Amino acid sequence: MKKLILGAVVAVLLSGCASEKPLSTYDDAGLCTLKGQAMGYGNTEIMPKIQAEFARRGKLSISQDDCNLYSQTGQQDARVRMGTTNNIINQSQRSQAIDAIRGY
Repeated sequence: MKKLILGAVVAVLLSGCASEKPLSTYDDAGLCTLKGQAMGYGNTEIMPKIQAEFARRGKLSISQDDCNLYSQTGQQDARVRMGTTNNIINQSQRSQAIDAIRGY
């Protein structure tokens, strides 16, 4: 049961920036944030798509500084989520080891 819950948590957290939502539906701030999340998660698969969407849009409705700030925020969000995921995995592994020692 723990493995099932853990697997679900990991899947949800890691899918954070692998959205099914078309990139064209994001506003400029959202696209900058998504870029940061993708970078934070190390999702190299979506990066060319994000770059292509930036190129398609041309000039953004927000400043480059604001876009960079949103991107940094997205990276931090991804790092926090990955840290949380790692903590959950570590706690689950500790619990499983304790249960094994106890003979459960």
